[in-house]
Amino acid sequence: MKGQDVFDFVKDLLKIHYIPTHCFSLRDVDVSVLDQGLRQSILNYENMQEMTESFLQSLQPRKLYFLTDTFQCSYMILLLPDSDDIMICGPVIFLQPESRDLKELFNSLKIPQELYDPMREYYQNIAFLPFQSWFINLFTLLAGRLYGSDNYELVNTNFGELDRWPDYYNQYFRIKEQPFVSIRMIESRYEDEAALIAAVRDGNAAKALNVFSKYSTHLVPARMTDRLRDTKDYCITLNTLFRKGAEAAGVHPIHIDALSNQNVRMIEQLTSVEKCRSFLNDCIRHYCQLVRKYTLGKYSALTSKVLTYISTDLSANLSLKTFADLLSVSPNYLSALFKKEVGISLTEYVNRSRIQYAQRLLVSTTLPLKTIAQQCGIPDIYYFSRLFKRITGTTPKAYREHQGTNRLHNNRSFTKPTGNQKEKRL
Repeated sequence: MKGQDVFDFVKDLLKIHYIPTHCFSLRDVDVSVLDQGLRQSILNYENMQEMTESFLQSLQPRKLYFLTDTFQCSYMILLLPDSDDIMICGPVIFLQPESRDLKELFNSLKIPQELYDPMREYYQNIAFLPFQSWFINLFTLLAGRLYGSDNYELVNTNFGELDRWPDYYNQYFRIKEQPFVSIRMIESRYEDEAALIAAVRDGNAAKALNVFSKYSTHLVPARMTDRLRDTKDYCITLNTLFRKGAEAAGVHPIHIDALSNQNVRMIEQLTSVEKCRSFLNDCIRHYCQLVRKYTLGKYSALTSKVLTYISTDLSANLSLKTFADLLSVSPNYLSALFKKEVGISLTEYVNRSRIQYAQRLLVSTTLPLKTIAQQCGIPDIYYFSRLFKRITGTTPKAYREHQGTNRLHNNRSFTKPTGNQKEKRL
């Protein structure tokens, strides 16, 4: 089988973490392996064999099925290539439930009290993983090797009829006199969601925060009994929406990814629902700042790439020849295109970007001038000082002394040179 080495590695890794993994033919389905006997042995589901076979036969090739059922257990299921064999991994949980959490879950599922003890024992034996992303990423790696990196689809779903207890739609609010009010509420939430993405795309923090204040009043179905975990997942969902807004604005993925990953790490460190709400307001502001700083929608693909390279590493060799070679275009063409779209030459743009960064370091650190010059990609301290004075009108030392602990809001890093000032080489 293609990717057999990765397949074996994944199975061994799952085994180390005590996560059940089964491979079998669709012609020989053992229903007990699906959920370690929860539905058949503990809850006594009727027609378990028939429902399981029907569910498994509905699966399609080249699809990676990630399922979280009504019991808050997660699974990964996929059809193996060039065979009728199926791989089922799970159940696994990503939050260790306390006794009171389980009681709340059992109550919400209307499980008979006489089944509480066997249900508690069942959860005690389920494998626990602290990070859902690790589980998903492991299987996307496997699917990429089995099917090809761009030749499969990750599908978030549930067990269908096997997951019918309780009815999924019971978690939505229903008013007897207004039977369709929940539909209108959901429609309204999605409309505000689209407006929120549009505001982030425009870099309009005030509008985005105003839309969010309305969006956050919508009643979103609780998916976990742990309110903090549920709120964190909600934050991660909104972080993804904000990513899409920044992407639509033309911000390069490298900047979006850096902010998004930082946000996810911060979300996992939040300790209360209130802190999650405060974080979301900051998150909106940061994405809008990102859009205003890095949006490249008005530039050509070549210029956008050059601007992105410059913004990610000012200490690199940022000469016109370097970019021309990298992008396989002539230096003259790239130079003319950049100046036409940006308004100044590539050399001057790089110089100003480096001095802007130097200003930030001078104010926010105590690094020696020589170190700052090197971090800005200008190893010659004397040339660095001359360039700094040409662009800002003062020396680095005087700038640091004058600014003191002030931040960059008063910097003059992009002061246009006078007519008799010539651009310097990198």
